[in-house]
Amino acid sequence: MEHTCPLCGAALALVEGFVSRKEACPGCHKDLHACHACRFYDTRAHNQCREPRAEWQPHRDKGNFCDFFELAAGSAAAPDAGDKEAERKRRLDDLFRNL
Repeated sequence: MEHTCPLCGAALALVEGFVSRKEACPGCHKDLHACHACRFYDTRAHNQCREPRAEWQPHRDKGNFCDFFELAAGSAAAPDAGDKEAERKRRLDDLFRNL
């Protein structure tokens, strides 16, 4: 299975999907074993993590020792992510404009 950086989409050469704490993306050079690259990361969730047993991590973009870390699939920097947010905002504005 080919792995890609969830932040920039660069191809990653991982052994069986394992990401060490000091692993960095060859494309964007950001830490990979960090909250911002984890599939459980969610800014709207308690502690910004959907894994309830995970400990609070003060620096979401730095490598950490979280035992529940799983590399997020795909690229969070996908071009359509911003388009969806813009579409939601436009629809909300239209809703209130018609009142």
